[in-house]
Amino acid sequence: MLKKKNAEIGGRNSVSDGDLELINKYSRRQLTAEEIYTFNVVLCDNDVDRDCEYFTKDALYSLAEMFVGVTGIFDHNPTAKNQVARIYSCAVEDMQPQLTAYGDTYCRLTAKAYMPVCDSNEDLIAMLDAGIQKEVSVGCRVDECRCSICGEDMRNGYCGHKKGEFYSGKQCCGVLSAPSDAYEWSFTAVPSQRRAGVIKSFGLEIDEEYEEKTAQKLFQKLDTHNENVTISKDEFDIMKNYVERLKKKSEQTDRYKSMLELETVKSAVVAKSEIDCELLEPMVKGLDLQQLIKLKGIFEKKAAEMLPIQRQILRDEDNISAAKSHSENNLYCI
Repeated sequence: MLKKKNAEIGGRNSVSDGDLELINKYSRRQLTAEEIYTFNVVLCDNDVDRDCEYFTKDALYSLAEMFVGVTGIFDHNPTAKNQVARIYSCAVEDMQPQLTAYGDTYCRLTAKAYMPVCDSNEDLIAMLDAGIQKEVSVGCRVDECRCSICGEDMRNGYCGHKKGEFYSGKQCCGVLSAPSDAYEWSFTAVPSQRRAGVIKSFGLEIDEEYEEKTAQKLFQKLDTHNENVTISKDEFDIMKNYVERLKKKSEQTDRYKSMLELETVKSAVVAKSEIDCELLEPMVKGLDLQQLIKLKGIFEKKAAEMLPIQRQILRDEDNISAAKSHSENNLYCI
């Protein structure tokens, strides 16, 4: 039974000697801390997700061993060019006193992943740091999906209960256990597991979703214009952390936008756009991120048409004479 469960990504980590030792098990040469970017990922947990399913705690421990060494891709598209990162460490975290929807202690499978710092990864790293590329989804195989109401395997057709429906006040869910394979994790858009994805740092016990909801409620409470409104120190700390996190994300987004503005102007120059650069620079500053990405793509497409890449590999239908003359026109023939 193949399952795709969504997760969440965390921010950039400092790279320790222990991290380097684990990472260099997968590299062909010894990498340095300056050559790699690492981040944290909550792959999955034992709470009820949007598909009305959840992993058992034992299943999380099994998956922790299986996901070490597994590569990250985009949108579950298993092609070599989609490989962008690799997991080098996994651990199951007990998040007491948090509880699941069923009242069990909330546990999550957290992983450390790395990617090389290179030109092709610059945009992805900027998106991760800005909190825009945030959610991920795991792909794995589980051998059992049992009904939380009757315990019957929900795949054999004998269970008459439906996931999401309530029976005697208890919601029916699929209990996922006995995983047999973990084959990929993907950057995606909408996670089925609500608390899965990139987190700030490995082992950090902060639920950002909870923090955001609590801070918004506190702001509404303070906005009542009641002079007698008071908040506790814990509530104040939540609001402070939330505001600082928003400020940091804003700064990161501003840096990414500045980079896009510069790249857009560069693309316009290469494309020999009729728009004067002195006019274009203030124009792009007034665009939002999506508009900038679209405009940059237009200029890059035009630049590619004006400066086409010369083919280096001869197709099967190319004739023998072309191969014989490759030394004259500097083509590489394979």
